[in-house]
Amino acid sequence: MRRLPILSFLLVLFLSAGFSDVSAQEADTTNHTLTDKITAQMEVIAESLDANLDFSDLIDSYYYYAENKININSKQVAELRNLYLISDFQLEKLLAYQKKFGAFLSVYELTLVEGFDESTLEIILPVVDVAESDARQKISPAQVAKYGRHQLIMRMERNLNEQDGYAPIDDSTLYAKPNARYLGGKEKIYTKYTFNYRNRVRAGITMDKDAGEVFFKDNINDSLQRLLGNKLKNGFDFYSAHAFVSDFGILKSLALGDYHLAFGQGLTMWSGLSYGKSTTPTQVMRYGGGVKPNTSVNESFFLRGAAATFGWKSLELSVFYSKKKIDANLVTTDSTSAETFIVTSLQESGLHRTVNELSDKGIIAQELIGGRLAYRQKKFELGYTMHQTNLETSLLPRIEPYSMFRFQSDHLMNQGLDWRWVMPHIIIFGELARSDNGGMAGIGGVTTQLAGFVTMTLAYRHFEKEYQNLFSNAFSESNSTNNEKGIYAGITAGLAPGLKISAFADQFKFDWLRFSTDAPSVGYDYFVQADYRINRNADMYLRFRTKQKMTNDNNPWNAIDFIVPETKNTFRFHINYRVSPSFTMKNRAELIHYKRYQNPSEMGYIVYQDIIYRPESKPYEFSFRYAIFDADSYDARLYAYESDVLYAFSIPAFSEKGSRVYLVAKWKVIKNVDLQAKIAHTWYSTKREISSGLEHIDGDSKTDMKLQLRWKF
Repeated sequence: MRRLPILSFLLVLFLSAGFSDVSAQEADTTNHTLTDKITAQMEVIAESLDANLDFSDLIDSYYYYAENKININSKQVAELRNLYLISDFQLEKLLAYQKKFGAFLSVYELTLVEGFDESTLEIILPVVDVAESDARQKISPAQVAKYGRHQLIMRMERNLNEQDGYAPIDDSTLYAKPNARYLGGKEKIYTKYTFNYRNRVRAGITMDKDAGEVFFKDNINDSLQRLLGNKLKNGFDFYSAHAFVSDFGILKSLALGDYHLAFGQGLTMWSGLSYGKSTTPTQVMRYGGGVKPNTSVNESFFLRGAAATFGWKSLELSVFYSKKKIDANLVTTDSTSAETFIVTSLQESGLHRTVNELSDKGIIAQELIGGRLAYRQKKFELGYTMHQTNLETSLLPRIEPYSMFRFQSDHLMNQGLDWRWVMPHIIIFGELARSDNGGMAGIGGVTTQLAGFVTMTLAYRHFEKEYQNLFSNAFSESNSTNNEKGIYAGITAGLAPGLKISAFADQFKFDWLRFSTDAPSVGYDYFVQADYRINRNADMYLRFRTKQKMTNDNNPWNAIDFIVPETKNTFRFHINYRVSPSFTMKNRAELIHYKRYQNPSEMGYIVYQDIIYRPESKPYEFSFRYAIFDADSYDARLYAYESDVLYAFSIPAFSEKGSRVYLVAKWKVIKNVDLQAKIAHTWYSTKREISSGLEHIDGDSKTDMKLQLRWKF
């Protein structure tokens, strides 16, 4: 209740914008159908990784094309498929229609194309447009400078509660116990500048400081400064910069600075995030985007150096080089000859808040060099990728039975062959990869359109336990592409106007031990969802998912730690409905049933109400949510995507019992400047303290806030 005045202040502040003379806010760049499609994917990733990441790598293209529409009369229309907004079959039907009847005169003409209905049009409408010509004009530096678009985003966020990691402590105590407190302040600060000229010339820089990290080193006592040496610097903790050009003759793309690579099905090379088991089952097949710039603040999932793709007729050649410092745990050992250093593990959190975390920052250099040769035609693609990874010193982790096949060296070579063949009603895809220790991994599948309203995908994967790759991100059950076999079947069927059924079944097996599973194991994942479009202003879906995996029993009375099944059943009802041109409502009710062998069942649920107020001809909008949740344990936790300021992401995990409320306000101050804010408050009725360690809060509630300014010029 102490935070309610803050909510009231923000509400009054942004409502006052209604009396200003600024022009109305630009049309919303997305709709709830497209938003739900994207956020459902992010919820799946957050649940599988149990982490709240920056998802910019996945959705930056959606944001870009919302402001720079895809011309459906151009070759650029293939981007709709690469964004997973339409299928290969729909793309083929679109191109055939265009060839027969000529250029589209309106985007609404798409409903005349076989396979395109009102729901499909609603999804793609925010990112498409029509134009008569798509001739690629020669560009000059003067054109780029004059017509390029700039954007600057500045964001600050922080927790408003008192946390142990920020409590006062004297210098002598901190020096004696250097990890007893965070070294920096509570603010998380983010700044991003981007430049874009017609998506052919792009550049940008992203800077980020996480909560607890140091911004001004002068605030740190001299003893700790000497202890940390050159690890302690003024300014942001993380910097990322890129320059990117595309479509210049035979030069298809060139990236300098920080970038990503995504080829084939992700077995041999996929450096960034990727979608996992999709809520659209037939999207198992990946579309590698090749070379693209890095725009996120994920401090581990990117490459730094240069990459280029050249194309001539049906041949395409990509070459890439990367070298960067990465976080790691370094151990010094003495030998009879000399002092040696070994790395016991690589760190991917990107957090440098304490002495220990800062000591691990940029410990070793990681080098990557490689290339890809591809043969491309309209309906067939075959690619060969090879790269070598070198570490400055050997990676020698502590060996446990479950980890004995993990990478243990200072160099690693990977190579793979991928393919995709598109026929009128069937697509064959796959990839076969090998690491230099002889480990193999493969995935293959077929997608078929049984009828205009039924599409099915079958896929089989076999990743040997010996397969090693530091840049692999293929479709799988686990977070690593090794020690897994699986067969997947998914189907999407439009049974009636407005009614669609989606379902998949995935059976998987692990031939070797896994963390917390001290024996080979099996599992399954079954999913079914019914989407129903009630009318133009309302749609809903029902979902059921059941998933079972094996884990250690951890019974202290057993001499042998047997593995036992753990099963999670999920039931969800979600509805969106527009009650007026200005008001949109969203409701969700979700129930989790968790059962571990003979242990008592555990339950969890969340119910929330969203109210989105977006008045016509006004420069402001609001998103409000009130949620109640109750989960017996962390095993029965639930995830729910939240509205946020632009380019920020929040997918919290809910456990225990309580409620959560948030308000997101957006105000277009002047034509090219908008201000956005979010404040969220969570109450727990079963807790008197929240979190542990340095994140510990003495109380039953917590409050977070964000403020963001965006300037487009």
